[in-house]
Amino acid sequence: MEHISFTENVRLMGRFDRSDLSAPVAAWVNSAVFCTFEGKEVWLRAEDSSGENCLEIILDGVARNWIGLKQGIHDYLIERDVPEGVHTLEIHKRTELLIGTVTFRDIYLPAGGRFYAPPAAQELKLEFFGDSITNGAGNGHPHEVGYAPALDDGYMSYAALCARMLSAEYHTMAISGIGILQDAMGRVNGLPPHFHGVHGLGTPDWDFSKYLANGVVINLGQNDYSNPISDERYIEEYIHFVEDILRQYPDAYVFCCVGTMNNNYLPGVRRVTKHFHELGNDKVYLVDLGLILPEVEGWGGAFHPGFQTHYRMAADLARFISEKTGWPLKQRPTVATKC
Repeated sequence: MEHISFTENVRLMGRFDRSDLSAPVAAWVNSAVFCTFEGKEVWLRAEDSSGENCLEIILDGVARNWIGLKQGIHDYLIERDVPEGVHTLEIHKRTELLIGTVTFRDIYLPAGGRFYAPPAAQELKLEFFGDSITNGAGNGHPHEVGYAPALDDGYMSYAALCARMLSAEYHTMAISGIGILQDAMGRVNGLPPHFHGVHGLGTPDWDFSKYLANGVVINLGQNDYSNPISDERYIEEYIHFVEDILRQYPDAYVFCCVGTMNNNYLPGVRRVTKHFHELGNDKVYLVDLGLILPEVEGWGGAFHPGFQTHYRMAADLARFISEKTGWPLKQRPTVATKC
């Protein structure tokens, strides 16, 4: 039996609570564990706070399956009859912060084997801020099914797809129903106050030196404008949020997105980007991702974008980012991958 060391054999992507170095805790969607191993069988021991979290399993760069977790501490088979040789394993949290936390207790090889140093991180670092759209909420199920966390897939959200198209690391901080200033219920409840916490407002401070983003994507406003709102207060709070981001990442590009469930916050976001341009910052951009075309792309759950819309959003955003920054896009292979 070979057990992993979370300090020597693992690379983490995302904001993890590391107060216990032997048991990293993930809350945000797309938080991921990366490792390299050799062995015939690999298992995970994880603790789920809610019993509704789901994990995406990526073996050697290919999405193999996903696991629905049970509440409490349990062991889960990741892969059996693994071919000989050294393999990379990624485990991504598909579900969002509101669904709860996942504590990684162990990864082990019951039939023997070995863990190696984890795969290196990508040089380009992106950070995404958003709401349910950025979480991938509803993207894997039909409109009529309003709530189905097992079918919400952050790994296939536009944020994750865009980052992989740009060969980037990515942190995703998104909360369903939230806005810049107020949430979908009209309550004062914005994402900016969550920026400095490991797992958001009221949690320990995040160490920004651990991850200096080269590019930041913001898609917040849909929920703000679901209820009456002061345009001036929305714009003011948005500007303060971008300023706060730039204090942590002074050289970052900032991409302020609009879409795809509505675009009534487009004029406000346009004024935000204009503000920074007038101050001489030409690295803050407006990106209009358009609206869902249901007869072509279909609906996801509760009128959210489905997989087709997320892919289109990702491709449009990645292309826009590449054109503005010069960061290369991943190219399709010219030789088929052997299965």
